Amino acid sequence: MNIFLITGALLFGIPSHSSTNGGELERMNVDSKSSNVTWVGEKVTGSHNGDIQISSGFITMEEGLISAATVIIDMTTINTLNLEGRGKTSLDGHLKSDDFFGTDQFPTAQFELNSVQPIRATNGMNFTANGTVTIKGRTAEVSFPIKVEQGKKTVSIAGEIKLDRSQFDVRFRSKSFFDAAELGDKLIYDEFTIAFELVANG
Repeated sequence: MNIFLITGALLFGIPSHSSTNGGELERMNVDSKSSNVTWVGEKVTGSHNGDIQISSGFITMEEGLISAATVIIDMTTINTLNLEGRGKTSLDGHLKSDDFFGTDQFPTAQFELNSVQPIRATNGMNFTANGTVTIKGRTAEVSFPIKVEQGKKTVSIAGEIKLDRSQFDVRFRSKSFFDAAELGDKLIYDEFTIAFELVANG
C-alpha cells in the first residue's frame, strides 16, 4: 500500500530534537505487535475480510500533539479471515498477484499522516486526519475521522479509511476499467475499507 519507502534514519530510534519553530519533537515507534490493520472488500455476491501486518512506522509528537506519522504495511502478509483451506489459499494468492496488489513488485504500502485537526467528538472520534496512501506506486490523498488517545509514554490512533482501488490501478473486475453490465454478478466493488489501531511507544 514500493508504497512506504522511508529511510531507516526516519523510521528507527531517532531521539527528541528541537523543531525549526522552537518546539520539542519526539518520534515514537509504532509497536507492530500491539497495533493491527484489518480490511473488508465487497463484491456483488458477498464480501471477504482479513488482516495485514505492519512492517514499521512512527508517530511524531510536537509539544505533546501529533504532528505527523508514517506507517509501512507489508503487503506480502495479506491474510483472509473468512475462508479456510483451498479457498483461503487461493484468495490470498490472488490478492498478492498482479490482478490486485502485485506484491512481488510492490511488497509494501504506505500511509503518511500530514496533519490532524480537532473535531467535535462523534462515536469516539475526536480528530480529522489528513494524509496520503500509496499502493502499487500510486498515491492518493485521504481525509477521515480518527480517535486519538495519549498516555505518558504511549499514543494510539484508531480509525477507518474507505479507499477506491481504481486510484491505485487495481483493475480486476472493476467497473472503472470494465463494463459493469458485462461483469454482472462477477463485479467486485472499487471501494474497500481499512480499519486500524496504531499504538506507539516513546
